[in-house]
Amino acid sequence: MEFVALKGTNLNTVVYRGFGAIKDIAAISAADTYNQDSNPEGLQRDLSEKHSREAYTYAEGSRVVPDYRRLWPEVVLNVRDESLIDIKAIDERHGLYRIVVEEKKIDKSLPRPQISRVDGNHRLYFGNGNDSEQWPPLDVPTPFCVTLGLDPKQEASLFIDINDNLKAMNTSHLAHLRTRLTESEKLAAEDPELWIANKLVDDARSPFHGIVYRGGEKTQTLDRRVNLAALKTGIDMLLKECVKLRGLEQIEAKYAMIRLYWNAVSRVFAREWANQKDYLLLRGFGVWSMSIVGAEIIDRCIARRVPAEKLETEIVEYLRQTRKVVEWDYKDGNARGYGGRIGARQLAENMKRVLSDEEVDMGSLARSLTKAL
Repeated sequence: MEFVALKGTNLNTVVYRGFGAIKDIAAISAADTYNQDSNPEGLQRDLSEKHSREAYTYAEGSRVVPDYRRLWPEVVLNVRDESLIDIKAIDERHGLYRIVVEEKKIDKSLPRPQISRVDGNHRLYFGNGNDSEQWPPLDVPTPFCVTLGLDPKQEASLFIDINDNLKAMNTSHLAHLRTRLTESEKLAAEDPELWIANKLVDDARSPFHGIVYRGGEKTQTLDRRVNLAALKTGIDMLLKECVKLRGLEQIEAKYAMIRLYWNAVSRVFAREWANQKDYLLLRGFGVWSMSIVGAEIIDRCIARRVPAEKLETEIVEYLRQTRKVVEWDYKDGNARGYGGRIGARQLAENMKRVLSDEEVDMGSLARSLTKAL
């Protein structure tokens, strides 16, 4: 398979730009889809077949209704295995080259693609037919851009640059890619809420361990109940509102307190924590409202100088008080009337109004007397 392309420099990256049939570009390339379990080094977000079908129909329409002008941006490919291609000069002075792709050397069964789709996966997904009679190969020209030999970090960085400002981009996926591209200490200093959110996901002692969706392809057999982006926003709310945590310089200390709080939440609301389908606690606004409440509870515990060994117990007592005013049931609970950041704030304020230090103290006293007996 051959393509003619112009060689040039796009900002500071050498590229080959040309045109080719969608079916041909789709045939030689593949998406390196991120899956946090089976392909943690992958790049692409979870594919939307609806989006891909719309892209196919749009491109196909250029032939069906030729009078209606259509175009889209170039797709971007990175040749990871340069032994697959041979580049020959046609007119070197004017930067014109012939790119010959050795199709027989392409092995689509490999876990990682040899020619990766950095941008344009949805536009190419059905382009080669995708083994479907309903979507025959598209012999429609489209612009392409090819880079050679970019390493995974460079490829991921370009993916973020291209997609960061697109409305449809999954923010959890972007947050995860930023985490992978940033050293831990730098991330902790520049984006502490993202550092803490990722720590909560990775820490086996955290109630969020194994239940957070980081973007990319979803593993159907696993239960990802919380989005990383929603958790990051919740941590940001907690850090901004918790006065006492500002006095802690070490981010590890802040993390330990936040993990302790969420462990208490998962204990008090164990039924709601385990069942996202029937309860709203782990929906975005639920995580945010509990984060706002958490800032208040942590401030109270630190102000009362609660000993470290009793912190989680005291937090549990505070959280039990909130059951007086909030029911997380999806169908019948009073939380279903809230939503978004404003709703999360309103719900949190309702819960904060019933918090009583006296009830917590009495709870501690009652447990002490029970143990003494």
